[in-house]
Amino acid sequence: MLGRLYRFVVEQELLHGGIAFDRPRPIAFFPGTFDPFTLSHKGIVRSIRDAGFEVLLAIDEFSWSKRTQPYRIRREIAAMSVADEFHVHIFPEDFPVNIANPKNLKQLREALPGRPVSIVVGSDVVAHASSYRKPAEPDSIHSFDHVIFRRAGTGGAADYGCIHGRVVELTLPEQLEEISSTRIREAVDANRDISHLIDPVAQEFIYRNSLYLREPQDKPLLRTEELEAVVCPVGDARVGALLRELYSSAGAGNLCRRLQQCGDDMMLLCHGAKGTVLGAVSYCCMDSQHLFSRLGSAELAAFVRQNAGGRALLISGLFVPRSTQQDELGQLLLTEALTLALGREYTYALYCPTESAADGWVRELLRLQGFVSVPKDCGRGVLAVDMRRPIILSNNVNTTVKPPLSTAPSVIAAVASAHRRLQETLTKLQPGSLVLSLSSGMIYHRLLQRITACNGVPEEPTEPRQLGPDICVPYGKLMRGVIVPNTVTKTLRTDKVYEPDLSSYSIEAYPDYSPLEDQVRTIRAFDRPVILMDDILHDGKRLRRLAPLLRETETPVKRVLVGYLTGMGRDLMEQLGYEAEGVYYLPDIRMRFVESTLYPFIGGDTIRRSERPNGGLQPSVNRILPYAAPDFSPLDPDTAWELSLCCVENARDILLALETEYRRAFARNLTLSRLSEAVILPLCPDKGRCMNYDLNRAASTYLEDDIELLMRMRSAMKEAMI
Repeated sequence: MLGRLYRFVVEQELLHGGIAFDRPRPIAFFPGTFDPFTLSHKGIVRSIRDAGFEVLLAIDEFSWSKRTQPYRIRREIAAMSVADEFHVHIFPEDFPVNIANPKNLKQLREALPGRPVSIVVGSDVVAHASSYRKPAEPDSIHSFDHVIFRRAGTGGAADYGCIHGRVVELTLPEQLEEISSTRIREAVDANRDISHLIDPVAQEFIYRNSLYLREPQDKPLLRTEELEAVVCPVGDARVGALLRELYSSAGAGNLCRRLQQCGDDMMLLCHGAKGTVLGAVSYCCMDSQHLFSRLGSAELAAFVRQNAGGRALLISGLFVPRSTQQDELGQLLLTEALTLALGREYTYALYCPTESAADGWVRELLRLQGFVSVPKDCGRGVLAVDMRRPIILSNNVNTTVKPPLSTAPSVIAAVASAHRRLQETLTKLQPGSLVLSLSSGMIYHRLLQRITACNGVPEEPTEPRQLGPDICVPYGKLMRGVIVPNTVTKTLRTDKVYEPDLSSYSIEAYPDYSPLEDQVRTIRAFDRPVILMDDILHDGKRLRRLAPLLRETETPVKRVLVGYLTGMGRDLMEQLGYEAEGVYYLPDIRMRFVESTLYPFIGGDTIRRSERPNGGLQPSVNRILPYAAPDFSPLDPDTAWELSLCCVENARDILLALETEYRRAFARNLTLSRLSEAVILPLCPDKGRCMNYDLNRAASTYLEDDIELLMRMRSAMKEAMI
């Protein structure tokens, strides 16, 4: 074939005077999210092409407030939609162009020397986009020629006075004006034909990959939980009012006097602007020299000195009115008290209840944190836990479920029940060691306060919107798909990608997103100081991967904000020269578990596969049996099996609740093909290249089979031990 082409070119050059080429067309640069690329977009492209332009479609990532499909999904839909059109091309993904950034626009001009460049926008963009309201400067958007589309039937002459270049105005036919992404999403949810809205090839691609199911166009706005932990003296009037709800007036008075005599402090959990008190925990931070005077037992004081190796926290009471949220509020209070002590580098905690402050539900809740009974000769009813290297559990499953299912009472109950079972199982990994459950809701709330304070903006959205100077960049699994009030928020989509044999992994872009290098270039194109954000900073694998890219693009990093910062993470930040701040400071940790990552179909880590799976389900691995050998060490086989069974059963129960609620709400079954309607980033456990999932089955049925497989493994393990 190449030989024939060569002979043709030579013949044209020698016998016919060469090959005549048309004069290069002027460039029409058409930026947009194209989510998805519709027949309306195609009509615009054709009109511009027929006007003598060469059209460059730039699928951009700058509409940060919109919830969009991954970049490469949108790029593929656009490419297949214009594959039959001449003089229409997809702009390279490694060349981000922000039309609000004159430096990017100058680079665009320089990349196309000798060819005039026109910007394609809608008339509403010229009227409302901030880039057009900025003062004109060299190479700004005002200096470019424009091709502007007006909606049919729009009355009056448009004002394009801010544009200094030539303006070509076109109008789209009315039948194409009616096409919108909202109509497409509604039709996809109802499983209707959309070939009159988008290209038929793109329609088949969307349905095959289960795209745009229950997908709102706007990202949800991150809002505060309106919960505050406030430290106050026992004599505070709010403390007395709370205790009188729980005890008689005389009993509340006696308890207050006893706590004051002991010198304890009180931490209140308050809600709302009025500061309604939901509960309280009384505690005392003790040095070793004060143990006997506070505990009143030489044996118990000696036991604590022997095991603590430092200062100790004494919890003397947990006070929460009886309600359906009693356990949840009690858990929040315990977490706040324990993290306060850990941040001060306390190494041991005791539960020694003051008279009349002991409750059975409190003891049960403390056992879920890893507390165990001290020897009987040291004291009855006293619980203790080692805090030197806690096991961390991130409670984040509620952030992985889509609304409205995430607010259904049955789903909330299933998630809460699963979390308690997992807490109980984790206490068996290292008996007597602290299991610290961190609420994603509280972390979100505290991070929002820190981000808005750093950016100099209010915590509540303003009208009209006034954006701060910085850009917030979540770079892990925290806060994917949400925006911070009054703050430009753009996620760096990173993921831990394992080789199929799990021999190694690397930090890469999440499947179907641009490579990390291109994502960082996009962040740089915003031309704003960066606030990096994640849930944890310990070994810093993600940040180690991103730091060289940020330096290479000269992206200014203003601060790193995380949910919890460890001593190792703080050392890394000093090495990289970044200012870091955490909601919680934990000097050291033994193990770390992200709850959603343990649950099949709900979370996990990506497996590298070359083929794109059907149904939009990414192949993944959960580091539990029967999918892989658990990598949490040290872990004996029995404990590993028990932890794995707990995780698979929890995932099954949560999915059963989702399937039941989905059937009630939408009168159809929640199958694998529609799992993306319930779970934000649905995954499927990788079973190899030759095993495929039946998309018409529910995810819970596959987990029933995996539980059977686990039971077989248990039998084999017992036989091997015998």
